[in-house]
Amino acid sequence: MLPILPMFRPLTALLITSVGLSCPVARAQSAKFTSYAQFNDTLVAQFNRGDFTSVEAFGSPALRKIEPLGSMARYLTGVQQKTGRITSTAVLTARGQRHEFAWQGEKQNLRVALMSPVPGVIDDYTISDFIAQPTARTTPVRTDNPQKTALDLAVHRAASLYLQHPAAVGMSIAIYQKGKETFYNYGEVEKGTGRLPTPATYYDMGSVAKTFVTTLLAQAVLDKKVQLTDDIRRYLPGQYPNLEVEGQPIRFVDLANHTSGLGGASRLYAPATKERLGKLNLADRVAHYSHYTADTLLHDLHGLRLESKPGTTYRYTGVGMLVLQLLLERVYQQPYEQLVTRYVKTRFGMHDTKRVLSAKEQQRYAIGYARPELPQAHVNYTGYWGGPNLSSTPADLMKYLRANLAEREPAVRLAHQRTRGTAPEFGLGLGWMLNSDADGNRRIYHDGSSPGYNTRFVLYPEQDLGIVILVNENISQARLTEMEEFLKQELPKPAATGK
Repeated sequence: MLPILPMFRPLTALLITSVGLSCPVARAQSAKFTSYAQFNDTLVAQFNRGDFTSVEAFGSPALRKIEPLGSMARYLTGVQQKTGRITSTAVLTARGQRHEFAWQGEKQNLRVALMSPVPGVIDDYTISDFIAQPTARTTPVRTDNPQKTALDLAVHRAASLYLQHPAAVGMSIAIYQKGKETFYNYGEVEKGTGRLPTPATYYDMGSVAKTFVTTLLAQAVLDKKVQLTDDIRRYLPGQYPNLEVEGQPIRFVDLANHTSGLGGASRLYAPATKERLGKLNLADRVAHYSHYTADTLLHDLHGLRLESKPGTTYRYTGVGMLVLQLLLERVYQQPYEQLVTRYVKTRFGMHDTKRVLSAKEQQRYAIGYARPELPQAHVNYTGYWGGPNLSSTPADLMKYLRANLAEREPAVRLAHQRTRGTAPEFGLGLGWMLNSDADGNRRIYHDGSSPGYNTRFVLYPEQDLGIVILVNENISQARLTEMEEFLKQELPKPAATGK
């Protein structure tokens, strides 16, 4: 079976609105195209000749800010090895500055998206296999989707494209649209069992759990426990002169929007130790990391050196959320597990969102597949190393989705307010990612990935629409994002209501 091409540079799609749309273009004057279809035909011809440098020359200064010169040419070399020659092409969609094309290859098909202000210029792009493939699985995937309504069929089109990947296992989809909740499930909770997921199936939500930490931070601000601009060292025991640069300390807001300057890990393991830990099964790794406590983190904080001045440079890192979890425990004088489960139960009615599962609850847990040969059952993790990880169900996350769309809770509203970036650019609230889709609709979202699981949680407030997708494998977070964006475009528009 042919290898499946992963989506290219998933994060740049988030950055395009912040760096690309106002920049001068590279070849707008020298390359004259009357349409995007004509421009696409030129790209295909250059691709087939192996003239990848000429393809890359259409890149604008905006593209150069997010991708070094030469990166595209090297990437396309690898792409052509998987696809062979492109034998035909067709226009898929055009929305705003996003133009999508189908490229049918001798060995593999591609979906090519160009983010472009005019034909002949590329501000950003994605290339993926999220399109019908000649090597797609032929066995129907088990599902509870009745495939009767327009919504059913839209979901099935998107899910079928995702599930054609040979490594796909199971999927749960929760959609809220204009007051209506709908759930769909596909595949298996464990390979070979034939057991379909349900809205009550547990999944690890990965980094979506960070939004629970930042919503609790918003609540702490409202409770007057802290202020977003507070120096975090006021709430730490001992002295931490290393947690500032040029007199600028880390503030709570810097932890929440990933501008703290903290690096990627609170403790750096020697290569030999990392290799040894990587060979352990999940239960043994969890047992090892469970010895990493709040006191361990406080000790390691003394040895950290900030990589940038707090509040200036965005770098997504889990360490900041780890420290924020520690601070919330200290200001509320409660363990985080107790703090978060009580909060979501009382505010959102979520009873199935937690870190530690009972034996009965574990029977509802979808087995995760980080690699096909490595199935992972749930292990109750209580250590500090993994951060604020949580498991939840589609039904519970629907409640969270509705609460975030409604914004009735003051803490939810505060968490959604921009702390970085200017709309419609990519930016951040308290933990939440903020941008707009290709049609200009405001979007609030967070993705999650953990060993054996990927999650996509996204809100479109002005359309009263929310989508949650959970899978029990790690094919590609970007692939799940593309599925959600495809599904969003396929969804039928709700009927207008009137008197």
